[in-house]
Amino acid sequence: MTKFIEKLNTINQKIDNRIVQEQVDEINKIVETVAKKQVLMQAPCRLGLYPDEIEEIAKDNDSNSVRIINNMLNSVRQFLSLKFGIWSLPNLTTAKLIKQEFKVETCVEIMAGNAYWTKALNEVGIQTIATDSLEWAKTSSTGQNQIFNVENLNAADAIKKYNKVDLILCAWSPNFGKSDLEVIDTWRKYNPQARLLFIGEKNGATNSPEFWKLTHFKKTPELAKINQSFISYDFIDEKIFEVDEL
Repeated sequence: MTKFIEKLNTINQKIDNRIVQEQVDEINKIVETVAKKQVLMQAPCRLGLYPDEIEEIAKDNDSNSVRIINNMLNSVRQFLSLKFGIWSLPNLTTAKLIKQEFKVETCVEIMAGNAYWTKALNEVGIQTIATDSLEWAKTSSTGQNQIFNVENLNAADAIKKYNKVDLILCAWSPNFGKSDLEVIDTWRKYNPQARLLFIGEKNGATNSPEFWKLTHFKKTPELAKINQSFISYDFIDEKIFEVDEL
């Protein structure tokens, strides 16, 4: 994956198609922004080609090149995880809506990884502290690529320590174990007045099966508005979920 962008641009030069060109331009913008430790203004456009688009583009181009570049367009999230240690792409529009719609001023991000969401929330005026156990960073090549300073705290201890914040945020909790359910229990005990948000894919790439089965989520106009600004750019149906107090 180290030469992903170079290969993507090389193949793009061989393919004469506006749709492909626009998507490659979008990826170059994403990578340039992340590399500078900046935040996108809005969510990326859709990446990847529909079957009818592949068929149409292949009429005037080498079909193998079209297949390869489509696979690469669909692999951007994986590339970002390997290159920068991030799975979720925040944007300032969504971050602003979280502040405006939920009326929050302070936040703690738990399981923050390299703290990209903390960076975004701070950019829009939410005083946010990033926390993580940092166990993953010991074996990951991206463990030293923090976008924002991360305090070494596991999720439960972070909730206990920062029990006066308005918002608790967790993006891409692991899809195994029970850490996400433990977060909910700790939140209810130490800071139930805070909003608790999880970012991920229901019954998919993030959070445990038990989490999706047992947890009740709020469905509000405010959250719907926020999610309208956070449309997933790939085949993963990433959304923002708010845990109900029930």
